[in-house]
Formats: sequence, structure tokens, C-alpha cells
Amino acid sequence: MTLREVLAFPTELAAAYGRNDATRTAILDLQAVRLRRLVEAARTTRAYRDLGGWRDAPPLPKERLMAAFDDHVAPGVPGLQTAREFLAHGRPGDVVEGRFTVATTSGTTGEVGVFVVDDGAFARLRATVFARIFRGQLRPEGFALLAKRRYRLAFVVATGGHTMTSAMALRMPRLGRAFADVRTISIDDSLPRIIDALNDAPPQLLHSYSTVLEVLAHEALRGRLRVAPEIVTAGSEALTPGARAVIVRAFPGAALRETWGATEHVALASSCPLGHLHVNEDAAVVEAVDAADRPVPPGTWADHVLVTNLLNHAQPLLRYRLHDRVCIDPTPCPCGSPFVRALLEGRSDDVLFLHDGERFQAHPPIPWETALLGTPGLRQFMLLHEAQNQLRWTIVVDEGAEVAVVVAAVSTRVRRYLREHGLLPGVVWSVAVADALPRHGQSRKLRQIASGVPPPLSSVPAATLRRVGS
Repeated sequence: MTLREVLAFPTELAAAYGRNDATRTAILDLQAVRLRRLVEAARTTRAYRDLGGWRDAPPLPKERLMAAFDDHVAPGVPGLQTAREFLAHGRPGDVVEGRFTVATTSGTTGEVGVFVVDDGAFARLRATVFARIFRGQLRPEGFALLAKRRYRLAFVVATGGHTMTSAMALRMPRLGRAFADVRTISIDDSLPRIIDALNDAPPQLLHSYSTVLEVLAHEALRGRLRVAPEIVTAGSEALTPGARAVIVRAFPGAALRETWGATEHVALASSCPLGHLHVNEDAAVVEAVDAADRPVPPGTWADHVLVTNLLNHAQPLLRYRLHDRVCIDPTPCPCGSPFVRALLEGRSDDVLFLHDGERFQAHPPIPWETALLGTPGLRQFMLLHEAQNQLRWTIVVDEGAEVAVVVAAVSTRVRRYLREHGLLPGVVWSVAVADALPRHGQSRKLRQIASGVPPPLSSVPAATLRRVGS
């Protein structure tokens, strides 16, 4: 842990927490200052040495970044060879050359990315996340309580790989450990071991992936997990309506916070007490664009986003292409936040393209989740588009429920959904039962809705074709 990181975290935490109640003008003024500093840092790299303003930077896809990795890092920052040697032999959470964090994506888009952040920026990114998670929580009585007890945090995350999530969980500043008991629990442990670890030291803050929290919530409802967290934070995966409902029911006294982040930028957005995601515009610029990287109007769903990381000067990422579907809502939120709202659709989940005999229909993730929402006895599901118009459902049945009854109920709802969209009998599907949903890769994230079928050249949104009442 470097001195720069130790000093930067509390300083940025206090400043970022104060900006929770700042004016929008103040946020945009700070964003402009940080953009200028980022451009100055970017000009020290070979890739951006002739850069004018930040908007002059061309959209940056991951494959172009990796093809010219060393051109995109500042002088003195480890190059690709050093980064890869660390990823192959170093321990997750350790720093490279005394001050750099190196992390990698899971490669779900087909191209594995490597990213470097310096210790100061790492601390400021972490501080931004905590400042938004604890919005409204850091009151004088809370600090008085900290003097009497250490705040317990539990991170149930992937620990075996060099993901940014594991680095964030494993590297709590020493100053923070004086006030906090931080426990990192591997997601690869058995469920009974995870439950025992949480029961042994019940956390005030519980963080994990949305699908893991969903499983833990079911265990709490059955009485096996006996914790009562004050804050529950969900990240890395989409927080589906089904997951949200069971988590709220299992932990009624907890403030549920959703976070949106990526290895490229871990502090993109955080949810407010009303459940709306707010873009951290003091740490990032998020541009909602269409497939040709052209801006889309506010309130319109983007094909993807271009992200500019305002805090990382070691590897300046300007207008980096991130494949998340987002809708930016500029209208003020009733919670009073100065930051714009963002709606996210699916994140790592795929849009499924099904053919109805005349055209391809585009089916985003949320309607599939809604179709199965509230199915009695259904704990979790996974949907795979294996081949064109061939769907495979894998479900986890709640303890005590009759498997055949749950399978029949799921089949009925799937059939209804397909009929409403005119996809019968052209789409075939199967339902399989498993003890748990499989997780893949170092990140251990779960893709609930995935496609192995390439998208067509053109399609029609399924919502416009729905045959209501059929």
C-alpha cells in the first residue's frame, strides 16, 4: 500500500461525498477541469501526442487499444509485456513496480483487455464508489459508532483472477482497516462455506454479484443465512427485477445499492435511495451513441457508450467503446442528486435475435426476466440461444418445490411469450434443471441470457410486434 494511495482515499472520499449534494453547475465545472487535466496527460502518450480536445479523440475499441497498448500508456507506466508477466505470475491485489494496479477483463466480447491504473487514481476511483454507496449514511452518529466498533464489510467475489473487483476487495487501505473489518470470501467456495463465513462475522455491508446476492437472499429467507446488513451492494451483473425483489424481502433493513462499473472504469454509476442509477459525472464522461458512434438524443436507448475515465492518467482512456446499452435520462431525480440518471439494459446479457418466418426480431434481456418473474418455485434461470431459433433454459428450483411443477410452469410462460410474438412453432426450446447455474472465466460473473448466434444485418424490435391477448 503506497503513501499516495493512503492519502488520496480519505481526501477524495470526503470531497466526493460532499458532491452528493452539490449543484449541477459545480459538477460540470469539475468535470471540465478534470477533462483538461486528462487531455494534458494523454498528450504524453504516443497515441494522443497530437490531440486537440477530448472530443477530437476517435472512439477507442478494445481491440485497437490492445494492438497498440504501449502507445496508450504514459511514460514510466508498465507496458504490455510487463503487465502480462504480472498477470501470469503475480498475486491478485498486488501492485506492479510499487504503484500500479493491473487488471484484465473476462474477455466475454471475444477480446481480452488489459488495463493499468496508478495508485492515486485507484484510490480516487474506490473513494468515488464508497462516497456514492454511503450517500446519506456518513452522519456524525455513524462516526461515533465507528469509534466503538469496527465496521464489517464482506465481499463475496472472484478472488482467483486479476479482475478489478477482486483488486478492490483485496486492497483496503491500512487506514481504513483501523475502522473496518474487511473480509473477502471466494465465490468459488461452496455455498455452505460462504454462509458459515458470513454467519461467523455478520457484515454491516455485504457486496457481491447480483446473482450471488439472489442466492444468498434465498438462504436468508430459509433461515440458514443469519445476517442483517445495513447496506447491500450489487455489482458486475445486471440487478434484475426478480433479484431485487428477493434481496429486498430477505434484507428488509438494508439499503440496496446497485453499481455500474467495468474493469476500464469501476465507478461509472451508483444507485440512489430511490433505486435510480446516477452517472458519476465527476469521475467519468459517458456518451450514449448509436452503432456508428453518433450521439443519440436524451431518453433514447443507445447501441453502446463511449466512456472517458477522468481519473486514470496512467492509461488515458478517452471515448473508450463499452458495449452496454444505456438510456440517459437528464430529468432531475426526486432524490435530489446532481448527477444524470442512466437506465441499463442487461449489461453483459445478450439481445436474442429470433426469426418469425418473415424477419428477425430483437429480444432484449429484460422481457425474458419479466416473463418468468414470480414463477412459483423458480429460484434462478439461465437462457442460451444455442443455434438459430433454438433456446435452452437451465433453471434452479427452490428447495421444497416440485421439480415437474416448476418445469411445467416455466414451459407455460415461455410458450406464452413466444406465442405473443408470433414465434410458434418456429422456435424450439428445452428446460433443464441444475443445482446451480454455471459460472465461467476468471471474473466468475454469470451471463443469464447469452447467445451463440451472430446478430443479423437487420432486425425489428420485438416489442413492436407483440400480439397482446393472443
